Amino acid sequence: MALRVYNSLKKQKEDFIPLEDGKVGLYVCGVTPYDLSHIGHARCYVAFDVIQRWLREKYDVTYVRNFTDVDDKIIKRANENDEDPIGLAARFIDAYHDDMADLKVAKADIEPKVSTHIQEIIDLVTTLEEKGFAYRIDADTGVDGAGSDVYYRVEKFGDKYVELSGRNMDDMMAGARVDVDDRKESPVDFALWKAAKPGEVSWDSPFGKGRPGWHIECSAMGKKHLGNTFDIHGGGRDLIFPHHTNEIAQSEGATGEKYVNYWMHNGFVDFNGDKMSKSLGNFFTIREVTSRYHAEALRFFLLTASYRSPINFEVQSTCPDCGAALTADEQEAAKCNACGSESTMEVLRDKVIFPGLEEAERTVAYIYETIRDVAEYLQQHEPAGDVGLQDNFSSKDNTFAPWDDFAEALDDDFSTPGAIAALQEMCKVANLLVRGREKELIGRKLKPPMRAALLTEWQEKLAPMTKVLGVGDRDAVPFLLEQREKRCKLKGIVPADVDDLLAQRKAAREAKDFAKADEVRDTLTALGVEVRDGLSGSVWTVL
Repeated sequence: MALRVYNSLKKQKEDFIPLEDGKVGLYVCGVTPYDLSHIGHARCYVAFDVIQRWLREKYDVTYVRNFTDVDDKIIKRANENDEDPIGLAARFIDAYHDDMADLKVAKADIEPKVSTHIQEIIDLVTTLEEKGFAYRIDADTGVDGAGSDVYYRVEKFGDKYVELSGRNMDDMMAGARVDVDDRKESPVDFALWKAAKPGEVSWDSPFGKGRPGWHIECSAMGKKHLGNTFDIHGGGRDLIFPHHTNEIAQSEGATGEKYVNYWMHNGFVDFNGDKMSKSLGNFFTIREVTSRYHAEALRFFLLTASYRSPINFEVQSTCPDCGAALTADEQEAAKCNACGSESTMEVLRDKVIFPGLEEAERTVAYIYETIRDVAEYLQQHEPAGDVGLQDNFSSKDNTFAPWDDFAEALDDDFSTPGAIAALQEMCKVANLLVRGREKELIGRKLKPPMRAALLTEWQEKLAPMTKVLGVGDRDAVPFLLEQREKRCKLKGIVPADVDDLLAQRKAAREAKDFAKADEVRDTLTALGVEVRDGLSGSVWTVL
């Protein structure tokens, strides 16, 4: 199956054909580093991490992801902190890299910054001015040498300006007049260069001292590192307008060439059904979430929906006074209707749980437990036999080849839900083999050497699947211990108490006091602990 990609510009899936055979240029808009990265950032960069991993299975990829380290928000935060804005941005870039490493999001091949591409930006603005796409407006900002603001002349670009967003130009003109800058030729014209103001970082330029506008940066960095035209440009759906719309206008106005062949946009993160927003009190940084849940569970959860779809990040909290579960409206109001008590958002956030991540934790644990159990089985049994998984587990009506289903899913616009389904099918079969229950699927029992041979092939087939998803690709035993430790902390479970109860259960079983053993198991279940009797003894996990 050929790789098909949904092109936001065309509003349809298309066969992916790179500009240069065997090579792909990919640009994804990066963060504006003025604060810690949040779950919306995780959604975007986990999605595009899998996309670039799958592309690398087929092509030589050059992946560019920028940092907007010159921006109004950075300047404002730096002034509040009495801090150098470039230094503040660098600090949060380091924090971003730490968060992405936790999520196993690889660094891009090239990670350019606005502050190190000022000359490229100036050159691009100069070209736009020479071609009549840009014009200057004198700016009296009180800074010596500030010179001019420079704006893009949207009217010259014409109707193509709204092709990506699908907006109506007349409606845009009317909307822009609500807060119009009377100095501009048209309400929809946008800033390419901003004249220096007191307290702002600035650079010398032919237009006077100043700094870049938001949109010009990506046009300049994309052009420098990938050329006038490149294959894929990605980012969040919120960037379609105005950012990506303006990028197209700038780049194509300057070069006269098509800017990008395929535009890809990931969907929003909704909290309890609402678009993520700080004003709702439902704004969570990656670190807030990964302090409670394993980062790999968060990664897995974000891949359970297509990258283009919104994903609902359900949030639950309980009243600190009466313990009642709070509805989304109660959480937003920080008030419990059951007992009437009011709280603070900080207190509620300390007690929050995420049901989707609870399920993701269990699923990721299941994947790693399967990998661990397969490895233990192969330590105990030598493989023998030539017939493989596909021959043994295919039926008259169904060919068993989840590794092919995995590839087909990702070739269909990078469908991670389909890829996860194939991975889970692999785990189902492995567990049947390890437990000697393959008859449930194939109608016959196999001898241990044949099971071992099939499980050896299973390991070989699974490895590229976990590599692309970035889930299940660590050593199983240390991962499970790490995950269990974090779950114990979240649930308030003391591991030493669990170990003591397990010892009591083991002693009861050895004494054939099965009633006592069941009683201890019930106690463990009440604590939120599940005990499984495996090949190498009993293991426990946190529910």
